Amino acid sequence: MEILHYISGPLIGAVIGYFTNYIAVKMLFRPYREIKIGKFTLPFTPGIIPKRKNDLASAVGKAVGSSLLTEDDLSQMLLSQAVEDSITDICAAQMKSAMESERTIEETVTSFLGKNSYAESRMLLKDGISGKIMNCIREMEPGVLIAEEGKRAVMQKLEGTMFAMFLSDKLVESLASEIGSYAENYILEKGPKFIESHVEDEISGMEEKSLSEISGWLPLNEAGLREKIRVIYRQCIRNFAGSVVSEFHVADIVENKIREMDVKELEEMVMSVMKHELGMIVNLGALIGLILGIFNFFF
Repeated sequence: MEILHYISGPLIGAVIGYFTNYIAVKMLFRPYREIKIGKFTLPFTPGIIPKRKNDLASAVGKAVGSSLLTEDDLSQMLLSQAVEDSITDICAAQMKSAMESERTIEETVTSFLGKNSYAESRMLLKDGISGKIMNCIREMEPGVLIAEEGKRAVMQKLEGTMFAMFLSDKLVESLASEIGSYAENYILEKGPKFIESHVEDEISGMEEKSLSEISGWLPLNEAGLREKIRVIYRQCIRNFAGSVVSEFHVADIVENKIREMDVKELEEMVMSVMKHELGMIVNLGALIGLILGIFNFFF
């Protein structure tokens, strides 16, 4: 009985400390929902995490979105050697298979885009090429070019003849300028339709060619093709990683996922990671209770 007198205090302190911390840990999640008696809600219900689940989701979402998954993180992940090799292998294999195919360019592109998208893309290509050509022609200032070259040619033809006596430089320049202005107006008016017609013919001719025929024009072996794929892939990642991160809305995705999780599922996830640490907290409560029981016995 005397032994019980000595050990009862520390044991009771250890038991109280253990169960106090055990209940505190359980109250992080339990009860899952608030308990009501009539209109009165019992204190500490629901548990801390169920009660602040939305705030927790928002905080975790912001942390992941702003700190844990940044543009640099995504770039490093996508530009890792393993990912880059995998992408290169897949693209090279697909391109090699396509280049050896006897299908026409039109059939191949239509299989990827669909008829409507292909028609729209084709129209944009035709308009884009035609527009570029017309812009180049405008920048050349064909009227000025024709006037200058026309004046030079006429003066060269007249040099040393009797017509040179009747046609002054000013008159020739005036005539050449008039002709140049007329020619430029004609080119700018009739040119777009003429160019579009020829671009249309060229595109139609290219559509009928097979990919295997086109591949013969490319001075690339397999190694060269793989290197080109790598260069294009790296450039795309560097240019668009920021846009991808912003478009993903990582913070919102993480926040919504946590909000949608069942509290029990959330508890199991946290416990799977922190079970040992939380167990240590419970045991620490028992240890502190034991120590306090010993001090209480002596003092």
